[in-house]
Amino acid sequence: QHRVAARSAYTILPNFTGSAMVVVLLSSIAIVITRFTWVELNASERYEAAISRIGLVIAGLLLLAAAYAIWRWAMMQHSNLKTLGGILAAAALIGAGLFFALNWSTMSADADADFYNSLKITVFFSAGTVPIQLAIAVFLAYLLFQDVRGKALFRVIFFIPYMAPSVAAAGIFQVLFSARAESMANRLLTFLSFGNAEPLSWLQESKAAISILGQAFGLDSFAGIGFGPSLALIVIILYSIWVYVGYNTVIFLAGLGNIPGSLYEAAEIDGAGRWALFRHITLPLLSPITFLLSVLAVIGTFKAFNSIWVLRDNAALGTTDTASIYFFETFFRGSRFGYATSMAMVLFIIILTMTLIQNQVAEKRVHYG
Repeated sequence: QHRVAARSAYTILPNFTGSAMVVVLLSSIAIVITRFTWVELNASERYEAAISRIGLVIAGLLLLAAAYAIWRWAMMQHSNLKTLGGILAAAALIGAGLFFALNWSTMSADADADFYNSLKITVFFSAGTVPIQLAIAVFLAYLLFQDVRGKALFRVIFFIPYMAPSVAAAGIFQVLFSARAESMANRLLTFLSFGNAEPLSWLQESKAAISILGQAFGLDSFAGIGFGPSLALIVIILYSIWVYVGYNTVIFLAGLGNIPGSLYEAAEIDGAGRWALFRHITLPLLSPITFLLSVLAVIGTFKAFNSIWVLRDNAALGTTDTASIYFFETFFRGSRFGYATSMAMVLFIIILTMTLIQNQVAEKRVHYG
């Protein structure tokens, strides 16, 4: 009985500690946002707005913290208390959701449109970078894992962009995508359009990429589309893919080396083809590495700074300014220290939420052999 009690204590303690840490974290975030929101609005003499927004932020975060704490407590109880705790946690969570939904217009009434725009650009940057670079990396790793002549040389070549200093690599892309008619990008565009397209100012174009490219290739149905990442942001996305594909390829190669060859042999005996082997053996057993690289890639795109700072151009009218760029401008050039810190906390919450979502999805889709 003493051993059972001791084990229960050791089991409950980490769970309680985890719940307490989350509550403390959410409360700390509420305090930080409260502090800097008050400083920012107090400086502009908007006391009523300050009080209302501070109250909304605190109430919403405290409801979320309470829902999580009740749910964690319920998971450690017996059946009856667990059911009751689950109901209370669900009620608190629904209340928090309704609270934010009903008061969102009030919370964002004085919000910074540039901040929301920077988040939108960051989402475009992440969505355009992460899936493509992982897909290309898996494909290259699978090819290089075969018995190909000179594969060691190709591995080094693909890894060179990642090893190069980010500023120097970004400088190379500036030359490749310069506005000159003789640049490699404009020459390729002229070749693909059979000489009909005009040279583009790639890193200075603020219009949607699909609209500009549709106009360049004479596709009138796409020329009028104004939504989506700008052409300048597309160039930065291409740069990020070019740099990190080699790194991801090397990691995937290490994962391929850990897959037992007996699995492929058994599947081939049963008549499985190359696609079946790749689909049902390679991809599932690479899922832990894919999950790890996807989490790192998403976090990396949300905090990317150096290369974007080098490649951005004022002529692009801020269409390449991700959240990290906007924070830097607000903090160092605008000297709005409190506001920039508040935005950084919001970005931290977004990244943490996305990581938790990825972790929940991975529990069902990741196979550890």
